[in-house]
Amino acid sequence: MNKPGKANNRILADGSDAGEKGSAIVISLFVLALISVFVALALSRSSSEAAATGNETAEGRTVYAAQGSLEMMTRNFNKKFEVNIKPTSVEFDDVRNAPVPGLSTSDGGQYTFLQEVLQTSNNTPVVLTGGPFTGLYAKRDNWRLRTTATNNIGVQVQLTRNILNNLVPIFQFGIFYDDDLEFHPGPRFDFGGRVHSNGSLFLQASTGVYFSSKVTTANHVFTDVSKNGSPWTNWNDEIFIKNASNVYVQLQSNMGSVLAAPVNGPAVTNTPTPSIPLPTAYVSTNWDTNKARFDGNLLANTPLLQLPLKLNSDNTNQNLSLNEVIRRGKKVGDLWNNGTGTVAAPTIVPVTAANADDAITASERYYNKTGIRVSLADSRQKLPGCASATDATVPKCGVRLDGDSVGQTSGPAVIGARGYVPRPMIGTPAYQATAVNGERFFVGIANRELWIKVETVVYNPVAENYTTEDITQDILSLGVTEAAPNIASNFVIEDANYNANGYDSRSIIKLQRFLMPGAAVPNTTGAAATAGFISSATWGGNNYNYVRARTISNSPVANRCNNTAVAVNAPFTDDDGGIITAAMGVNFFPGGFPGDTSRAHWKTATITGLTGKYGCVVPFPINVFDTREGLYNDSTSVFDPTAAGNYGSNVPWTGVMSMVDIDVANLKKFLDGAWDSNMPNTTPYVTATTHVLRGNDIPQPTNVAPKSGGWVFYLSDRRGDFDFDGEYDMEDVFGNNDGTLQPGEDINRNLVLQADYLRESAKYTGTVNNNFISPDIAAVFDHKFFRRGVRLINGREIPGFYDTAAPANTRGFTVASENAVYVKGNYNTTGIVSVGTPTPSTDYLPLSTTSADIPASVASDAVIIMSNAWQDASSFTSPFSLAGRTASETNVRFAMLAGDTLTSLNATPNQGGSDPRMNGGVHNFKRFLEHWGGTRLNYSGSLINLFNSRNNNGTFKCCDKVYSPPVRNWVFDASFLDINRLPPGTPYFQYAQTTGFQRTND
Repeated sequence: MNKPGKANNRILADGSDAGEKGSAIVISLFVLALISVFVALALSRSSSEAAATGNETAEGRTVYAAQGSLEMMTRNFNKKFEVNIKPTSVEFDDVRNAPVPGLSTSDGGQYTFLQEVLQTSNNTPVVLTGGPFTGLYAKRDNWRLRTTATNNIGVQVQLTRNILNNLVPIFQFGIFYDDDLEFHPGPRFDFGGRVHSNGSLFLQASTGVYFSSKVTTANHVFTDVSKNGSPWTNWNDEIFIKNASNVYVQLQSNMGSVLAAPVNGPAVTNTPTPSIPLPTAYVSTNWDTNKARFDGNLLANTPLLQLPLKLNSDNTNQNLSLNEVIRRGKKVGDLWNNGTGTVAAPTIVPVTAANADDAITASERYYNKTGIRVSLADSRQKLPGCASATDATVPKCGVRLDGDSVGQTSGPAVIGARGYVPRPMIGTPAYQATAVNGERFFVGIANRELWIKVETVVYNPVAENYTTEDITQDILSLGVTEAAPNIASNFVIEDANYNANGYDSRSIIKLQRFLMPGAAVPNTTGAAATAGFISSATWGGNNYNYVRARTISNSPVANRCNNTAVAVNAPFTDDDGGIITAAMGVNFFPGGFPGDTSRAHWKTATITGLTGKYGCVVPFPINVFDTREGLYNDSTSVFDPTAAGNYGSNVPWTGVMSMVDIDVANLKKFLDGAWDSNMPNTTPYVTATTHVLRGNDIPQPTNVAPKSGGWVFYLSDRRGDFDFDGEYDMEDVFGNNDGTLQPGEDINRNLVLQADYLRESAKYTGTVNNNFISPDIAAVFDHKFFRRGVRLINGREIPGFYDTAAPANTRGFTVASENAVYVKGNYNTTGIVSVGTPTPSTDYLPLSTTSADIPASVASDAVIIMSNAWQDASSFTSPFSLAGRTASETNVRFAMLAGDTLTSLNATPNQGGSDPRMNGGVHNFKRFLEHWGGTRLNYSGSLINLFNSRNNNGTFKCCDKVYSPPVRNWVFDASFLDINRLPPGTPYFQYAQTTGFQRTND
């Protein structure tokens, strides 16, 4: 990526520019011209002297010709690594065969060249010395460049140069930002690890920020002003950096490389785009003196640390955003938005060879990393590889979840209601997962269906391509439902096999549930409804919400609720008698409110508290209200969401996130082979491979750089993405959708305020388009908007294995998504040994000496932490009250690669609360939705920010209604400094160290 004011040149190990190296050819030719003058003078000498001089001159000229060849080879060699992290030997054929301009006989010169490129070693772990990466670990390849130049009379010279190609994993940085990096925490922040920004550093702190490793920035160090223009006194200047003696030294407010005052010559800061103004600052005359206090551990204006994610193989500087690393790819057989249409009328066309991802782009996407890929879309054609799919090709193109029972055709069939029925698993006992309640996911919009495809992915770095295999029906046979708990005699599914055989207990991909724990969700009230859409009860001291279609007043017989031989009353007889009127539903359920009139999804349940004790219950979608996404202003003085005329007891649709829950524990069981003998034997996968799907059939890469062993689980949910571009089309985040492009709103930098309120998004407030709805409807029905999230649950123990005897065989686990990832509860850790300031990463459980200490990462649009105490129901009962969303201590351990929102100069309108127009800084890079107060969040990992969020783009808000911060017991995971302990799919810097040359005679 180009940065404002920075040349897009390659920085070599010695700090010089690769373009300067290429200029050596010109210098060589100039030297040759000088030599020609000396040769002419030599002709005036005696013939014997002339002969001797001529031989020396010929050899000298050949030396310089060889040097010109070697410099040109070096330039061309380096270009290969600008666009490919791991080029193969054959890719250097053009380097070997390229003529040397003006010197090669083929170019009118007098020399022939034998140019050799040879890799002499591979994957050698090293600690880097010299240059900006000093002290980091790398996997190094050694290459030898050799040229033998021969002139037209047979004089021959050979020169050799060695080049060290280093692959530096990004997670070796404690904190890395591709743009400006902001610190302004209240409580002490002591993270550890190397810190670098490809933008500028803004450093303020109230209680203290402590840096124990080197801190570098490609631009400026700001200390007396924040990025939104506020003075440092709004926080303080408690910034401390260790010097070479391992002693913390304070960086005071007047010590930055640039200062807002005093004025010293022209301002040095500029505005990268019109939509992101920066505070004015001037060069500090004392910077050299001030930075010397830190003995080289604080540096400004260092070279950009570029990832090999330029995402173009022809070096044409396409400047694609680095968020491409998490986005869906483009391959022939896919559909894509080619950008020629509009938000209202997008041009969605098949991908051709001309616009498909090039090999480098494909190799850098998590979408193509080896493991499992899950894709959801509004049509079969929008699934990967299915652009031209028809009924004849459906075995390779996923299943429809809101269609017929076999998951293909458009309407209800067989079971009489919409909803895919997972294939039964084989073996004893019998296992049949619950059908998808398609009535709850169906929204009735033309060309809007619900399709899913699950695939294995194998990336081949040699052939630079990847292959996939459809495993949709196999994985869905495990279930798509959060299993209904058996709560003694209070709530029991009466199906004889449901509890005894553990139906739904194996589900990995969860889209629906029977019970939602937590406080009673408010029901629809007023003239718009005759009753609510959800029921609640307290059993065993815990409250639960559920959906009941009707009450049965007598003892049930087998399958009473869906037994068509038994007469039933009207479909709705009690709590679910609510009616969505045309005014309420036209914008969100255009096909008419579907209800649950079919018995196909009814299950008989014992329910304490009902007259007759039995009811017909149905599963419903997993939804969560995200206050940060749904609330445009955190200040009650500006906007009180609970006031009459605002939301009242309702919630805005724009904050209702439809979740795909990934049960990590069940995924681990599957990968460990727990159900190898139970997988269905009549799926497309079985037809293609002649065997049932087993855990060890899920591919994982060989642990060779730049790959690490283990699995990448990738999920993209584009339901509701009308223009199919992977972006939530609602940038108007300030001013209650005022329609004016404000600084900080233009996330994709196209200078246009994108907002599609008819198809992809809803406004924050207003009644014209029914932009808010009763919590019960929001909690139990899907909607049409592109408001989707991926959530990791039951992740205390994750897939993988740390081989303590042979660390290179370690297998890790990565989750990646172009959606936001919500992490619920403890993840990849059961706790910590003791509390430190911060707790060292070696004290996270399980300990680093055990096989269960798994390298893990999450790469996504954003990362939201939900504590162990989080309950979805509370997000609907207390959407604007922190008192109803209280967190408990939680422990998580993973490297995170994600996006943030934009910071701009403070102005009105803003998002209210503290820190107006700011993105919250690195201390809020992980996002929160709860009242943490004095509660600890224990985190061990690496914080990597490469882009701005395109989906969860709601502004940072604190600390009235959205969240209050945790005690941040956060630490850099030092195990990432072990080159064998990296999560799979880890991005790498490519860093070449070029040595001098020597004359050889091989």
